[in-house]
Amino acid sequence: MLPLSPKPWSELTFGCADLGDTRRTKRLVKVAAELSAHTGNSLSSSCEGYTALVTGAYRLIENEAVKPEAIAEAGFQATAKIARQSRLLLALEYNNPGYKHAVRSELGDLGGPEGSKTRGFHVHSVFLVDADTERSIGLIDQERWVREDVQRGKKNQRRQLPYEGKESFKWQRASENTEQRMGGKMPDIISVLRPGGGYIRIYALQTG
Repeated sequence: MLPLSPKPWSELTFGCADLGDTRRTKRLVKVAAELSAHTGNSLSSSCEGYTALVTGAYRLIENEAVKPEAIAEAGFQATAKIARQSRLLLALEYNNPGYKHAVRSELGDLGGPEGSKTRGFHVHSVFLVDADTERSIGLIDQERWVREDVQRGKKNQRRQLPYEGKESFKWQRASENTEQRMGGKMPDIISVLRPGGGYIRIYALQTG
């Protein structure tokens, strides 16, 4: 988002997260700062052996009162605040199979050839970039979902669903969410789409 060190970045991104308790928000900021300082490492290794920090991080994650949507929204709002300072923005929008993990039973079918056992999340992201400076701003929207195994091979049935019930509706929903967060800045945003194939579409991001 900005060339900041981990702690200021974490404060900027998650300091206003509404988790129902300020202590949870402070814990989130601390955990995010540690993860940012050790990019690519596991949570436990990011905490560098501090048992209390690891324990607090997992308690935060396992707390049912802490909603992933609230954490994500804090990041989206931080992006929106910074993005309003740019004259012109590019919204890079891409849909692809995303995060994969060894906990296979809790993840969904990622499709592919018959017999494929690859599992993970599907992710649809909208990432803002300053069009003049090419500086990365941050995520303004992201949707994650899994497909049930029983959906494999039923593409024709999915086509018969109402538009709002199809996965393709995520493109419109992403534009609507971006408009809600960016408000009057929308005329200054150009969307760059790569739906998953080998082509790119560019258009002014307007939902009205």
